[in-house]
Amino acid sequence: MRLHAGPAVCAHQRSGFATRAVVRPSTVAPARAPVARRAPRRIAATPPGGAAPAAPAPAAGANKAAGAAPHWQLALNELENKQPGKVVVVQTAPAVRVAIAETMGLAPGDVTAGQMVTGLKKLGFDYVFDTLFAADMTIMEEGTELLHRLEAKAAESAGKPVPAEDGHAASTILPMFTSCCPGWVAMVEKSNPELIPFLSTCKSPQMMMGAILKNYFAASAGVQPEGVVSCSVMPCVRKQGEADRDWFATEAGPGAVRDVDHVITTAELGKIFQERGINLKELPETEYDNPIGAGSGGAVLFGTTGGVMEAALRTVYELVSGEPMGRITYEEVRGLEGIKAATVTIPTSEGSPFKALESAPGAGVTLRVAVANGLGNAKKVIKGVSDGTMQYDFIEVMACPGGCIGGGGQPRSTDKLILSKRQAAMYQLDERTTIRRSHENPAVQELYKNWLEKPNSHLAHEKLHTHYVPGGVGGDDK
Repeated sequence: MRLHAGPAVCAHQRSGFATRAVVRPSTVAPARAPVARRAPRRIAATPPGGAAPAAPAPAAGANKAAGAAPHWQLALNELENKQPGKVVVVQTAPAVRVAIAETMGLAPGDVTAGQMVTGLKKLGFDYVFDTLFAADMTIMEEGTELLHRLEAKAAESAGKPVPAEDGHAASTILPMFTSCCPGWVAMVEKSNPELIPFLSTCKSPQMMMGAILKNYFAASAGVQPEGVVSCSVMPCVRKQGEADRDWFATEAGPGAVRDVDHVITTAELGKIFQERGINLKELPETEYDNPIGAGSGGAVLFGTTGGVMEAALRTVYELVSGEPMGRITYEEVRGLEGIKAATVTIPTSEGSPFKALESAPGAGVTLRVAVANGLGNAKKVIKGVSDGTMQYDFIEVMACPGGCIGGGGQPRSTDKLILSKRQAAMYQLDERTTIRRSHENPAVQELYKNWLEKPNSHLAHEKLHTHYVPGGVGGDDK
């Protein structure tokens, strides 16, 4: 049986992708006209450690103007030529903290996140935030979206009205794929646009944090959104193209206020530190700035393949059962294997709103999940689900081998075991974190209380969710 984006089958029946899927207007929108970046006042003659990369040609959906400087140059220009009334902030992704040490010839994890924060402050950033916070937000939004889809599918299969939340009709389309990897999203848009309705509508943690900084943080700091220069340090070169998508803006149109202004890769940041004579290993530790600088152990795992799935299961289990799960780790989705799969059964309490998701009375809710890293493995999963030989409800995909730890913006290494070493460092960070589950992060709870109300609320959809473009956008070619 093939899974179509229209008429439904039960979430736990055999399923496959239709060769054509109904594309919902709320999920897919045409690309807007490009929005150009402002030219910097002063640009360094060469990038740290080498010649400047050639600027890509402009294309629809990407806001970077032809001939514009690389992101790292624009970020440094903002620091060296701070404008009165502007605040320059930066966020750092999970995988960056374990690999930044390699830029100094050290082992993964030998430099602490706190030392990196100190180094970023020495460069001149006013605030340094942790993308872990936004990863926790992603789990709250994506986990809730998954449960809404499962409930909608169950209702549709039972001939009941499909439930709606805050005016947003829940999608009945399963399996749901993660959407935090821009390389994976670009592949879907360009090569498999029929899969767009299967993607989660959640923005990536980078872009969620960008929206939070230009809205929630700006208001709390007493500045206008355009007064916040939002930078990020990412392990992935495609994160630059993601930030350049013209609809990732607090205000649209000419002079749009970008959610993320400039993206620096791990390798680029390491070269900047070297050229400025900043030795992170010798620096004291500085904590990330609050209130949006704290993240859970589950959020740390976003940096490696299987981590998004494990973090999601930690939270979804408790949302469904009402109780913490007996174990904190899911070994089934850990490791560097190209494709991993697991079946998780979650008990439900009497009167639980998720009783309708049980395959049989009292059997609990069964989730079939899969994890793929590397686009070749993603294609195998797509084929397997399409022909019915693989049956899943929720699938994590990362384009790079090993996930973000193997991203194109990470330091180059000749060590054949480097991915294993980086992954081990990520697992150790998770184990040392006091809060291990995203929904237990008090800063996340506070943000919902003070601003978004609840996961998947109308405002959360407006600020933290997105749409996709069949054919992709030019900025994704970076």
